[in-house]
Amino acid sequence: MKNLVMLDFGSNSTRMSITQIAPDGSFKEVKRAKEMTRLAEGMGQSDGQKILQPQAIQRTLGALLKFKKIYRDLPNVSVRGIATAAVREAQNQSEFLQQVKEVTNIDVEVLSGSSEAYYDYLAVINTLTVKDCVICDMGGGSFELVVVKDRKAMNYISIPYGAVSLTEKFHAADKISARDLFSFSRFLNYKYHQLPWLKEGKGLPLVLLGGANRTVARQELLRSGKDEFKQIHGLKLSTYMFLETYTDWLGKDVMQRKAVLGSEAPRADIIIGGLTPVAFLLEYLQIPEIIFSESGVREGVLYSMLQK
Repeated sequence: MKNLVMLDFGSNSTRMSITQIAPDGSFKEVKRAKEMTRLAEGMGQSDGQKILQPQAIQRTLGALLKFKKIYRDLPNVSVRGIATAAVREAQNQSEFLQQVKEVTNIDVEVLSGSSEAYYDYLAVINTLTVKDCVICDMGGGSFELVVVKDRKAMNYISIPYGAVSLTEKFHAADKISARDLFSFSRFLNYKYHQLPWLKEGKGLPLVLLGGANRTVARQELLRSGKDEFKQIHGLKLSTYMFLETYTDWLGKDVMQRKAVLGSEAPRADIIIGGLTPVAFLLEYLQIPEIIFSESGVREGVLYSMLQK
């Protein structure tokens, strides 16, 4: 039995998963851990340069040390690291990767935006039965869009803005002003109109990945009297209910959002930045229904490895 450790350096959180892989290729995830490290925080505030900030790097290295204590004594262990938008865009990428190597002794693979979107597709198509859909993965530093027809990825893209960077760009950490929300909507309208193939997803269900989106799913479980930590993979929600939740949070300041978000309270300051692109996408494509996925880029990488 092989223990595969996946380390995922995201823009908002650093995650670890441990998967046991049998000789016949079957596998089972046995451990999952997450630390909110906000690696993308303040990246665009260094005279227009995208620089990973010292505090964010230290938070991430601290998370790695915690994870290492969990996996270091496992038998037959293999560690793979992947990094997404924040590291992909950082001008001090090489310095950060060297610091990570000093802690973990691994070379982290920095995924391209298109690879990240494709791995999202692999994760969804291997864990959900959906045939035609649009996939949206809202990360901290980018969001990925994929149009799927007959279970094939027709088009996909990574847009280099996510929950953290959009929150900073449109001052959405606290109660967003009408002026900023209008600027945000114009920005999204422009971005979506630049993708003529996106209209091929009109009327299809939307599969949502990413922490901000999962927060809505957990809120729906709480609202319906269920355990918020219940499995949300495959959970369905109407567009109407998603937009009701979004509109409610839009009218709250950050302290009011913290009060209603339960275990996801640490996301209260970036939740509007993360959900606004989804809310506009729902209306832009006249999406009837949402399906939540807990499988994302890490799982996509795993499926890609197992298929080789």
